[in-house]
Amino acid sequence: MCQTQKEALFNLVVLALAATTVLLLYPVMGRAALGGLGLLGLLGFAPIFYRKRRTQVVADERDNLIRIRSMILAYSIFWVAFVGSTVLSFVVYGFDGAVPVPVVANAVWIGFMLFIGVQAVATLVQYGRGGVDG
Repeated sequence: MCQTQKEALFNLVVLALAATTVLLLYPVMGRAALGGLGLLGLLGFAPIFYRKRRTQVVADERDNLIRIRSMILAYSIFWVAFVGSTVLSFVVYGFDGAVPVPVVANAVWIGFMLFIGVQAVATLVQYGRGGVDG
């Protein structure tokens, strides 16, 4: 497993941990359970996977191409979801209604998690199409 795959898998685990924490605590704590999104700060440890070792190549052209394709896909899906959520807010709240602040704040976190999640899944899928060792 190469460094990029390790990073993608780590990102998915952190996203799952944060989402599970919020979903499990929400019935008990209410809005205070959103503090579980603080676990997303663990994503800051992802660059550790790219430490340079003496005998190992950290990333090559294929890794960079996969990363770029994953980023483009995540960016595209994020914007489709963003536009869709904007249209949906008109349906739910009407054209003259006001969108509640918690809805807007949670949309930011959901969008961030969507972007990171799609990027990680796209990375793992692209490596899965390769050979035995990715």
